[in-house]
Parts: sequence; structure tokens; C-alpha cells
Amino acid sequence: MAREARQLAESGIYHVMLRGVNRDAIFLEDEDFERFLRALSVTKNTSGCLVLAYCLMTNHVHLVVRTAHEPLATVMKRLGVRYAGWFNRKYGRVGHLFQDRFRSRPVDTDEYLLTLLRYVWANPVEAGLADRAESYRWSSRRHLDERSGLVDNDELEKLVPNGSLRELDTTTPIQSEAKLLGQRQTGPTQTEVGDLLHEICGVCQPAEFHDLPLSVRRRTVNELRTRGVRYAQIAVATGSTLYAVRKLQAGGSRPTRP
Repeated sequence: MAREARQLAESGIYHVMLRGVNRDAIFLEDEDFERFLRALSVTKNTSGCLVLAYCLMTNHVHLVVRTAHEPLATVMKRLGVRYAGWFNRKYGRVGHLFQDRFRSRPVDTDEYLLTLLRYVWANPVEAGLADRAESYRWSSRRHLDERSGLVDNDELEKLVPNGSLRELDTTTPIQSEAKLLGQRQTGPTQTEVGDLLHEICGVCQPAEFHDLPLSVRRRTVNELRTRGVRYAQIAVATGSTLYAVRKLQAGGSRPTRP
């Protein structure tokens, strides 16, 4: 089947998302996050693109970039090859790191740009990993009020009305990824979540899950999240509240997808 042609942005601005193959983690340690940002910086300098925003989660990445003399596909190939090659060498793995080709959507209106920035920056807040978007370590929101060699804040300020960036509400529920990207959201069914739970920690019933050591419960929640399982599904499968699930993840996890 032929691939769907990418939509081109008249503005040159795109929302890009990279996801780990099989929704697996693409960042396991702080060094991995740092290395990706370094690869992004090298790619930016080589391609001439502008980085307007980013947010790195455990198994996926959101970028808002503005292309220059190189097309988006070339920019993303530079970035993906550079990071995936390093990641595979570090962890002794082979094969693809990222799922299929990257996803992208053009950004051609101010309204959509503001909606997108709120969505990207609110990812860790929605996931329960930070109370405020600006406190999350692996997001460009924390660099909004300072000069950065990676993020082109000056260009971003030109694109949106004065003060709008700092007034964005990143503390309330955001649009779903599917709605924002104009695509149908997919993920495991509740039955499949139960099968995954058994595969990861060997239990089938909520009572059995609560008898597991805390470290195992934390690891299980983190693993389920990297498999694309939503918080509500984990709560049902483990007989826990949403708060308890989020607390388990926050207590011993790295950032994940919302």
C-alpha cells in the first residue's frame, strides 16, 4: 500500500512526533534524554531548521520545528539516524528504534500554533510527572524565559501575540492526541491490558497485584505505560485508583506518554 503523502506547511512549521517501535521506551536514563537534545542541536545547525518547542517523554517525542533549506524528511532522517545509532550501540541492540516513519502535521495558523504549544508543553503535567510545565526537565517550556542555544525563543515570540506564551494554561486536561493530530487513537483493549499485566508481573487479579512488592508494582506500571496503556486502563486492571497509579509511576519512573 502506498504511503500517504505528507502535507506541506506554507509556514514551514510542523508538529512532529517520534514514537518508539512497539511503543517501547526510547529514553532509559538521563544521559539518553541529554544525548537526544544534543543530536537535535547538531541537526538544527546542519539543516538550518529552527526549533520552536520540544517535549521528551519516555517512549515518544514532540517537536515543533520550522524548516529552512532542507525538507522536513531530511531533517528528521538526520536526527533519527544520529540518535538511534547511538542508542543501539549503548544498549547493544539492533533494528529500528522508532516506530515506522515520523508523524507530522503542518502548522499554518496562529490559533493552531498556540493550541499545539499548550498540548506539547502540558504532556508531563497530564501524565502526572510535573505540577507545572515549566518545572519539567525535558521540555522547552522551562527555557522560555531564558536564552537557549537550542530553542529559538526569539522566533517563537514573533509568531504569537505578546504575552500569549506565558498565559497558556498547561495545568488542565488537554485535547487528546488523536483529536489534535486528526487521527483515530489506537491502543490495547482492556482484555489485552490484562494479558500484558500477566506477562509483565505474573498476576491476573487485582488482589494479587497489591500483594506484590512496591518496586515490582512500580516497574509494572512503568512498563504498561511504555506499551501505550492509559492510566484508566491500568487502574481497572489493578483495582487501583487513578491517583494511586500516577503515584506509583511518579515514585519510580521516567517520563511517559500521556
